[in-house]
Amino acid sequence: MTATRRRAAIGALGLLAVLLVAGPASAASPTGAIVVRRVDTTAMPKVTVDFATGGHALETGGLVLVENGQRVTPTSVQTLSAAQIPTAVVLVVDTGDSMNGAKIQATQTALKQLIAAKGPADQIAIVAFGGTARTVQDFTADPTVLDAAVDRLSIGGAAVLNDGVRLGANLLGEQPSALPQLVVIADSNDKGSSASASTANAEVLSSNALTYTIGLAFPSTDLSGLAGIANATAGSFITATSPLTTPDAMRQVIQGLHDQYRVTYESNVTRGHAGDLEILAPGLSGRAQILPGGVSVGQSTNPSPVHLLQAPGLLQGKAGLLVVAVLVLAAAALLTYAAALLLTRESSALTSALMPFSEPNAADQDGDGSLIQSAIVQRAVDATGRLARERGLLELIENKLEQADLALRPAEALFIYLVGGVLVIVVALVAGGPLMALIALVGVGLAPPAILSFLAAKRLRKFTSQLPDTLQLLASSLRAGFSFLQGVEAVAQEVDDPMGSELRRVIVEARLGRPVEESLDDCARRMRSDDFDWAVMAVNIQREVGGNLADLLQTVSVTMIERERLRRDVKALTAEGRMSAIVLGCLPPGLGLVFYATNPAYIRVLFTHLGGQIALGAAILAMLIGFFWMKKIVDIKV
Repeated sequence: MTATRRRAAIGALGLLAVLLVAGPASAASPTGAIVVRRVDTTAMPKVTVDFATGGHALETGGLVLVENGQRVTPTSVQTLSAAQIPTAVVLVVDTGDSMNGAKIQATQTALKQLIAAKGPADQIAIVAFGGTARTVQDFTADPTVLDAAVDRLSIGGAAVLNDGVRLGANLLGEQPSALPQLVVIADSNDKGSSASASTANAEVLSSNALTYTIGLAFPSTDLSGLAGIANATAGSFITATSPLTTPDAMRQVIQGLHDQYRVTYESNVTRGHAGDLEILAPGLSGRAQILPGGVSVGQSTNPSPVHLLQAPGLLQGKAGLLVVAVLVLAAAALLTYAAALLLTRESSALTSALMPFSEPNAADQDGDGSLIQSAIVQRAVDATGRLARERGLLELIENKLEQADLALRPAEALFIYLVGGVLVIVVALVAGGPLMALIALVGVGLAPPAILSFLAAKRLRKFTSQLPDTLQLLASSLRAGFSFLQGVEAVAQEVDDPMGSELRRVIVEARLGRPVEESLDDCARRMRSDDFDWAVMAVNIQREVGGNLADLLQTVSVTMIERERLRRDVKALTAEGRMSAIVLGCLPPGLGLVFYATNPAYIRVLFTHLGGQIALGAAILAMLIGFFWMKKIVDIKV
């Protein structure tokens, strides 16, 4: 690649960096005490909205509806019981060993209190969890049957809270036409459920249930599990501190279940468009999304806002879209141009370097057509090269590039690496936040050097595998009467790269006046091949003391073939250890990804709590030590 093509590639990447600048904008929607439970827009323009006020009595005259910023007048407002809207309530009751005595008696009294207050259209089911989660009574509207089921509750076994909540949520799915509601009563956290807390909470969220949890804190006990259920499902958590306060806690639940309303109004939203509805009352507020032609239930009534990347103000609108399209096309063209210049070569690096000597007009053909000839990008490349040279980094990069046979100047490669790394990290920070930026930083720091080392090692392995055949060909050429330099030239024309290109470079250097011994030594250092270094050493000794060079090269070739056979034997014998190192190295991150995909709340503790972060750091350090230890054991030098 010529200097002009390299500068053009760097200039294209520099302009590409300028075109990749964008800023995010996001918005959040508030939520209030009013919980919208269902929005029915199937009879547009009539809209029916069911909502709960969390136990706050509602003065219907003080209700205000605002749709898309404009106030609308309700056509009717009434409670669900007055409108005879069917509801389905599942009572999930703790019957573990700790619920004996006053606790179970207070619980039974409170449950009968709720049953007595239910409406005629309400269906109630009872689930108990002690030892196992079981359905004590399926859905029924008969208070007598429900009271009898409450009297049958028996104590015994461990309190499997998560299993009971999960069973209750699944029962609600059997009543799709009724508004689902879940009431949980317990005196402790979960004790050995087969389901995790996150799984149980997910089931409740899927059922779209209005959730109330009552914790019996007499005596005082840890009720964080019940509070977690309420928090995860946007429900309410109430504590009863004695048997006498248990009925009061249940009255709060009854009030919350009773204070649910249905409002209807004439909407101004047209089909094919979405609207935003705000429900206001003294001290209360709530929001819902109006989607004509459907029924939204639970969280879908007010979906979480999606944070999208937005262009600056000057790039919005139709003119902004045109500018963005032009910039995207320009960026794609520059990226394609830079990749073509960097990855395609019309001839070898050596031929390009010698082109001014072999073709008198080659320098004139380049002209001044490069994208950036001597502007700020080229000065930045030179500054990067000087800093790297002062720290001894430039020579290391140059050796690696030569070993990998990449036709790039070290300063240019380092500049592209730094600019590309900064771009990737900035994009990750904007798109995914600090965690994605940290992951991008680790990837940018490790991936390019690892790829470069991989390409160099792959080329070295191929070079080493070609060496025995090369020495045999050279020995045959010497027996045929060729001189050493003629034999090297003949072999260079026969063998494939990388051996062929390296030997051709040796020939060119020798023709330019450099001693062939020095050229061979430099090739051995450049390729970092011990076998080739020994072969060059044998040739140098023979040229000093004399002897049959053809026989010597044949002997060296046979020795290298035997060493290669020994290498393969060692590789086969250590295959199990290498595979164990790979499996054990990949197993922890692989299991972490599986857990994160199946149960995000379980694995998220490692990133959000100090103890989890310390444990994660220690685990990563131990994993790396073990991986490199096993690698050292199976890495046997031959």
